[in-house]
Amino acid sequence: MTASNRHLVDADWLAAHLDHVVVLDATVQRNDDEPRYSDGRRLFEAGHVPTARFADLFTAFSDPDSQIPFTRPTRTQITAATATVGVGPGTSVVVYDQSGGAWAARLWWVLRSWGHQHVRVLDGGLAAWVASGQDVEVGPGRPPAAEASVFTPTDMRDLVADIDETARAAEAGDTGAPVICALRATDFAGDPAVPGTGSIPGSINIPYPETLDAAGRHDPAATRQLIETAGVDPAQSPILYCGGGINAAGLALALAEHGIESARVFDGSLAEWRADGSRPLATSSRPGDDA
Repeated sequence: MTASNRHLVDADWLAAHLDHVVVLDATVQRNDDEPRYSDGRRLFEAGHVPTARFADLFTAFSDPDSQIPFTRPTRTQITAATATVGVGPGTSVVVYDQSGGAWAARLWWVLRSWGHQHVRVLDGGLAAWVASGQDVEVGPGRPPAAEASVFTPTDMRDLVADIDETARAAEAGDTGAPVICALRATDFAGDPAVPGTGSIPGSINIPYPETLDAAGRHDPAATRQLIETAGVDPAQSPILYCGGGINAAGLALALAEHGIESARVFDGSLAEWRADGSRPLATSSRPGDDA
């Protein structure tokens, strides 16, 4: 397999190119109690791809000053974050995570949205790396070498959608920019009896988890079927959202693998939509319900 025209690489490719790429671990820890999510550094230090550096999606590659969790970082913040992990303008980057791939896809999208063109995702994450027989490294990770040139971000606004753009596209039923929810079908449907659940009216559903196979790798056949069933054309520029812009980034990656490169992510997603207070939500009977 080559990686020249793909957004994904497999474990064998990464193992053969470890000396030529910067590997970033974008793991975020999910908790049973509050806070729901926390820094994934403990998981990183327990085992990671050799040479990998920890990419903090809480305070570095997101805007910690935003009221909406995991908001895309500012220009100043992304410049500082990339310098911390040794990523310059020409650095070839491979991102992975330790759970489902959406966090890695989020970092992939953040970097691309600020103009970094040399970033790919390890298909299947750390689990695929281990399954391929590769070794893992423990500890805090190796400090990056000093980067000769600093990454200068370019704001790629054509990859980002705001709340008003999303609302207009959904309300108009814009076939050129369909609004797509990347959450599971039950979350998309919501529950009419539970306020605050449901989806953006006028949007359609392509669940990101359904683009993956049982091992957490990208499933080309399943993804192609989802795209065709939803009626999304490769020439379209869909707007993607989810709960907080994470699964939406995963879906953006899955669509990019199928030639839909111009998808935009509604960064604030439902977290911002609900916080607004004036935005409606659509609910329907959940799949499998009799009603």
